[in-house]
Amino acid sequence: MSMDARLDIGIVGLGPHGLNRAEILTNFDQRVYGSDASPEARHEFEQRFRSDHFETPTALFEQDPDAVVITTPNKFHEPVATAAMERGIDVFIEKPLAHTLDDAEQIATTAEETGRICMVGYQSRFLNVCKILKWYIDQGYFGEIRHVQSAYMRRRGVPSRGSWYTSKEIAGGGALIDIGIHVIDLLLYFLDEPTVLDITSTTRSDFGNRESYTYIDMWGNDDDANIFDVEDSVSAFMEFENETTGTMEVAWAVNAESVHAYHIHGTDAGALLDITDLLNTDNAVHQSLQLYEARNGGADHYLDSSVTTNRNDPYREQMETFITAVANDEPLSINTAEQALAVQRVVDRIYADNA
Repeated sequence: MSMDARLDIGIVGLGPHGLNRAEILTNFDQRVYGSDASPEARHEFEQRFRSDHFETPTALFEQDPDAVVITTPNKFHEPVATAAMERGIDVFIEKPLAHTLDDAEQIATTAEETGRICMVGYQSRFLNVCKILKWYIDQGYFGEIRHVQSAYMRRRGVPSRGSWYTSKEIAGGGALIDIGIHVIDLLLYFLDEPTVLDITSTTRSDFGNRESYTYIDMWGNDDDANIFDVEDSVSAFMEFENETTGTMEVAWAVNAESVHAYHIHGTDAGALLDITDLLNTDNAVHQSLQLYEARNGGADHYLDSSVTTNRNDPYREQMETFITAVANDEPLSINTAEQALAVQRVVDRIYADNA
């Protein structure tokens, strides 16, 4: 996209995620407008961006923006997104697509019926190492992928305990719908959006609801689990079409090292992708990709390779992809509503099995 194309983009939800998205957009020289029910949030937005802001999404929509970025609590994704698309406005929705499968399906249906762009914030697909791994997969480098072992676990990472993040009614769930969806999204991405045949899973709540929850850092503020009716860890075994399987370990809190990694087991080669969060570094992540082979040239031997690439900002690349699509009125092929809906269906199956 030529950065000469300047768009008017509304930000609905002016918490940390909304302010971060607004910062990225203004760095691309886009005009941003804000909407939030909180006067304090609107004041902070005005101080940072010197731009108009509104109490309700409806008032913002009346300004006829080219697009809106939705970073509200999960429960409000569907009413805001569908109202925007029905007014002819393209939308970007912070993950997940919605807090329930019914609402997620309504968003996807509205996107299809209106023809509007609907992008969902699964930023991991935009990491250079993830794009490189996907390229190797598509080239057939690994042969047949038989199994993917995945884990996204934080030693202590319950977000804003006692807030909407830990309320099933507002968030839709806990660790699974917050960080587990990133794992499911990458599994489906790497395996080319396969059909999920069967899932065996267990959800637990072992740490977040403790009166004395020991931690060093927390996203947001700790309210002593005033509201905590969600899971803080999940284990799952998934069977996909083509006889591929996958395991998933997800935890907001666990007595182990923090990790976000994927082991690819192929018939010709394997890989270890490590994209573990780097704390206190402005959303930075470790970006490591190792490739593993066994060969017999000269003598039987193992060949281990390390991929070296530039570290990139996936949030910035994601926003650039969105505003390019909006400016050129072009459909998306990545992070679409349909892809996000497939993730939500897996989430719903796990929650239904553990109800």
